[in-house]
Amino acid sequence: MDDTWGWAIGGVFTTRMALGHGIDRDVLTAGCRRGVIRSLGRGLYGVGPAAASPEARHAELCRALLLEYPDAVLAGRSALLASGLPVWGMPLSTALLRRPVDRQVTRSGARIRALDPGATVIDTQTGPATSPVHAIVQAALDHGAAVGVVTADAALGRGVVAHDALVAETSRRAGHRRVQQAVAMTSLCDDRSESVGESRLRLVLVAAGLAVTPQVQVRDAGGALVGRVDLAVDGTNVLVEFDGLVKYRDGGPEALVREKRREDRLRELGYVVVRITWQDLRHPDRVVAAVRRAVAISRRHAA
Repeated sequence: MDDTWGWAIGGVFTTRMALGHGIDRDVLTAGCRRGVIRSLGRGLYGVGPAAASPEARHAELCRALLLEYPDAVLAGRSALLASGLPVWGMPLSTALLRRPVDRQVTRSGARIRALDPGATVIDTQTGPATSPVHAIVQAALDHGAAVGVVTADAALGRGVVAHDALVAETSRRAGHRRVQQAVAMTSLCDDRSESVGESRLRLVLVAAGLAVTPQVQVRDAGGALVGRVDLAVDGTNVLVEFDGLVKYRDGGPEALVREKRREDRLRELGYVVVRITWQDLRHPDRVVAAVRRAVAISRRHAA
């Protein structure tokens, strides 16, 4: 870090802090031009190269905003990220804060809402934030049921929240004009989904009217476990696997060979296996069509 900015806190600072260290606005402008600091929003700066991911950049923005507003707490998507929960489908270019204001305010890099006296505040590495229960429901209200489900699945699976608590928080927000989005989220979330991709895949199939069960154990005639599959289409021999490729990357060629043998064994037992990738999820209609074709094949074989 350039010694000029060594007083920055966690690599971020505000204009007010700079002025307090004798650094005027012309120096700030020159620093941005040279690339040694970056503007994160009006009056907010980061030191050094930009963070690599949208999530890391959002966390940096949140830290700077909390320096600007010491009376604020992170909320919604910003609180979820601070708690280490997935934020798929949420806009990360702006943060969401709550502080003592009379009405919602929008500023460069943030949306600021009034404090919610019913929300529990916790400490995170990023700063004070509303609890995961409150933040998940807020995300569903702000961004829709599907977005809320993806995060709720992860939080439930990790034991971070309880389903009853999500229902109670949704009931507390009964007067919100988009509360039905949160209600839908509580009815669709499932702690058995083990990744963002699996949650999204399940939602695509359920929306198409396909009943599915997550994380099903498949056993052979002797009762030996052949494998645990991501989703089984209820009432059929169709299994749907989300292929995120992480297990192959981490496990190397051996993992790929094991997965091939496992799938061969499932097919030998009469199952029809459909593999879905991240790319496939960009085209939900194609995903549904592929699973419906598999169901038709399964039924023909059973006839």
